[in-house]
Amino acid sequence: MASFRASAAIKAALPGVPPPAVLEAATSGVAAVQHVEDSFVDVQPVRSGRYPRVTVRFVVPVTHDALEDAVAIAAGLAMVEAVGTVAQWQDLRVYRRVRGRWVELER
Repeated sequence: MASFRASAAIKAALPGVPPPAVLEAATSGVAAVQHVEDSFVDVQPVRSGRYPRVTVRFVVPVTHDALEDAVAIAAGLAMVEAVGTVAQWQDLRVYRRVRGRWVELER
């Protein structure tokens, strides 16, 4: 299985939406199309005046790199589609694990 991460900056939860619902939406968006391994909110960007990021780690069945990357990007798009129902987001990024490093995919 190839390992990927999808991450998006969260500008704000929509009115009446509790913050944990944003992470739940991100996780369920990816889980609808791929197997989720982990999910978390990274608040480190807030220290430098940026938005926190919701990140979901997931796996894609091994085929060949181009197809795996396309499937991962589709999972990232599914994530932000779900997040968009509960929060304002920006800056979707999808990463692939390559020899111990996370490498951002081109969309």
